[in-house]
Amino acid sequence: MRRSEGPWQRHDDLKVKVKRIALLLEREYGVPQREKGSDPLDILIQTILSQNTNDLNRDRAYERLKSRFPLWEDVLSAKTEAVISAIRPGGLAGQKARRIREILRRIKKREKKLSLSFLKGMDSEEIKKLIGGLKGVGPKTVHCLLLFGLGRDAFPVDTHILRIGKRLGFIPERMDAVKAHPWMVPLIPKGKSLSLHLNLIRFGRSICKARRPQCKECFLAEERLYHSQ
Repeated sequence: MRRSEGPWQRHDDLKVKVKRIALLLEREYGVPQREKGSDPLDILIQTILSQNTNDLNRDRAYERLKSRFPLWEDVLSAKTEAVISAIRPGGLAGQKARRIREILRRIKKREKKLSLSFLKGMDSEEIKKLIGGLKGVGPKTVHCLLLFGLGRDAFPVDTHILRIGKRLGFIPERMDAVKAHPWMVPLIPKGKSLSLHLNLIRFGRSICKARRPQCKECFLAEERLYHSQ
């Protein structure tokens, strides 16, 4: 089964569709609550560690990093090899270690301290330009920072959401994750960014899997835009 390649619905129609999906997901999984006290810099580093790996490996890498280097100043003053060793469970350790240390250097140079608290007074579009200009920081990482680190209405598009969006018909089939971020902005119901993001990921892990999706158990089956091959 695959989705028809017919003309795309207008954004107004898709807004209604996404709102309906958000409500159905909340009915099934509940409304996720925002974690309080998240530090923006912690969230940024965690998201970098999450690139090209799963949550379990990301968490292991982050816990090892913080265990060996309790302060971000410690990471900055440590040897690159030591940071690589600490985050090895997350994969691509060499690349990520260098990126993390370079980002910390850039922040320290700009703010004279290792903190992203200054972002709280900035407009989200300004943050996208500033943080998105750092090497190794793509749209998903910036949107995770906005959503989880700053409590903004932002919608990160990861592999689960990109896959589900195409299967359910609210993301164009040939669109990549980079273009999907601005595409989704007008489609998200106000105040539902966190709920829709987390519930779609849960849905993608339990039912709408990359391989062998559990279509018979899918409570969003009516939203699918497939036709027989």
